[in-house]
Amino acid sequence: MNEDILNKLKDFLVQAEGSSVPMSEELIEQFGEDCKAAMRKQFKQKRESKFRVRMSGIGKPLCQLQMEKSGAKKEPMAYNGKIRFIFGDMIEAFTVLLLKASGIVIDSEQKQVSRKNKYFPDSGLTGTYDVEIDGKIYDIKSASDWAFKNKFSMGFGAVVDKDVFGYLSQGYLYADTEKKKFGGWIVVNKSTGEICIVSPPEDDSDYKSIGLQVAEENIEALMEDHPFKRCFTDVEETYRSKLTGNRRLDSVCGFCSFKQTCWEGKIQYLPQQVFDDNGKPRSKSPKYFYYTQLANQDEARGNK
Repeated sequence: MNEDILNKLKDFLVQAEGSSVPMSEELIEQFGEDCKAAMRKQFKQKRESKFRVRMSGIGKPLCQLQMEKSGAKKEPMAYNGKIRFIFGDMIEAFTVLLLKASGIVIDSEQKQVSRKNKYFPDSGLTGTYDVEIDGKIYDIKSASDWAFKNKFSMGFGAVVDKDVFGYLSQGYLYADTEKKKFGGWIVVNKSTGEICIVSPPEDDSDYKSIGLQVAEENIEALMEDHPFKRCFTDVEETYRSKLTGNRRLDSVCGFCSFKQTCWEGKIQYLPQQVFDDNGKPRSKSPKYFYYTQLANQDEARGNK
């Protein structure tokens, strides 16, 4: 089924090159309304200051959720963060437009679901899924070129490995609450416009079990105020398979907004601290990393 969805999208877009294709004014108008709603959400809607457990985020690393609940100091968002969020909203709206214009029947979209448990006996744990197609729940994601090529295009397991944003729990919470199958992620590369659909295996019982279990354990830890504990430690840095003597944050921690608070201000964001005998960087275009320890602190270069 997922291959059929992708093929219909590709066929529609190929046909649209240099010729007109059926796209109703109603669909175009709805896309316009969705884009307006995205602008209002990003610029006019007041953000909730109180921490709330949501299906969309409960699968994130527990230490990050605990920091957020405690009201810990959060690192300010870069100026381009708002633009990235808007791109995400608009790409999602555009993808829904393409799905419908391609002749793919969407059974439901933007449906709020509620899941009750002992911690949420009344209102329930809530979330809103993107689309249901042929009885399966799909989430639409926009991805950077790197993430598209190195995670999403590599298959379901690659997305689940180091699940920074809790995508696995999110998808299976939506689907299981609706008593449906999780179809996976419909992903658009923000840089190239490429599309892929990342599907779970036919027998996805293990993935489903893990996703739901992580959510349940995180909810319990948050609601019972379990003691804070880092989920990740820093790692030894290697360069060309050799240890440098430096230590830096695990890659998952780089996406967290509470890095400085968690590490009590002891991390430095620096270009890779590997130099030749003349003190020059070994890489002409060094990547930046969050360092927790330098082999020679006095020789740290490029501190921003």
